Amino acid sequence: MHLVQEQLKALDDEINAFLDNMFGPRDSRVRGWFLLDSYLPTFFLTVAYLLSIWLGNKSMKNRPALSLRGILTLYNLGITLLSAYMLAELILSSWEGGYNLQCQDLASAGDADVRVAKVLWWYYFSKLVEFLDTIFFVLRKKTSQITFLHVYHHASMFNIWWCVLNWIPCGQSFFGPTLNSFIHILMYSYYGLSVFPSMHKYLWWKKYLTQAQLVQFVLTITHTMSAVVKPCGFPFGCLIFQSSYMMTLVILFLNFYVQVRELQIVCGKTDYQQASTTTIFKWK
Repeated sequence: MHLVQEQLKALDDEINAFLDNMFGPRDSRVRGWFLLDSYLPTFFLTVAYLLSIWLGNKSMKNRPALSLRGILTLYNLGITLLSAYMLAELILSSWEGGYNLQCQDLASAGDADVRVAKVLWWYYFSKLVEFLDTIFFVLRKKTSQITFLHVYHHASMFNIWWCVLNWIPCGQSFFGPTLNSFIHILMYSYYGLSVFPSMHKYLWWKKYLTQAQLVQFVLTITHTMSAVVKPCGFPFGCLIFQSSYMMTLVILFLNFYVQVRELQIVCGKTDYQQASTTTIFKWK
C-alpha cells in the first residue's frame, strides 16, 4: 500500500510538472482549493465515469429499467437551484468588479476576481455532479441517449474546467458559465416539472430550449473572439483553445440537430426526448 502511494505521488508530481511547464505558473489565488492542486482526482473520476457507463450497461442488460422518478425530481431541482445561485453570483460579482464585456483580464478587479473564481469552482464541481445525467440513463436503460456527443461533452468539460480554474479562474472566463447557468435553469426546471402531468400545460418554454442553446453557442463564440480581436491581456492561447473546442461542439450539435429534424419529418414527432436538450448540450 505504501509503495502504491509513493508511485501515485511520483505520477502526480510528473503530471503537475508537465502541466506547469506547458501552461506556465498556476493562479496562486486558487491554491489549496478542493480538487484543484492535483489533476489525478479529476482524471480518475473521469475514468470511473467512463467505466461506469460500460459496466453499468452490461449490468443492466438483463435487469428491468428503473423509474427513479423521485430521485430525478430532486436532482433536477438541485441543479436548477445551483444554476440559479451561480447565475446570480456571477452577475453580481462581475458587476462589482466592473468587468468589461468585450475583454476582461485576470487581475484588475481585485476581490471581485476572487469572488468570480469561487463561483467558477462551483461550476467546475457541477460538471462532476452532472456525470449523474449519464448514470441515470444507464439505470433507466435509455442507452440510445448515451451518444458520443453526450459522453464527449460530459467527460471533456470536467477536465477542461479543472484547467480553467488553475490558470484562468476569473476575467474572461466568467461569460460562458453565466449564459450556461441561465440555460440550465430553463432546462432543469422544465425536466423537473415535466414529471408531473398536471404541469405540462404550463411549461411553455420547452419549445424554445433548442433555440436558446443555439443562441448560447453563438454568443459564447462571439464573446471569445472579441477578446482575440481587441486583446486585454487574457491569455491568447486559452481563447484559441476555447474557440476550437466550441467549434467541435457546434459541429456535433448541428449534426444532431439535423438528425432530429429528419426524424421529425419522417415520424411526425414534435417532441424532443430529455437528453436532446439537456444533458448533451451544456457548454461552459
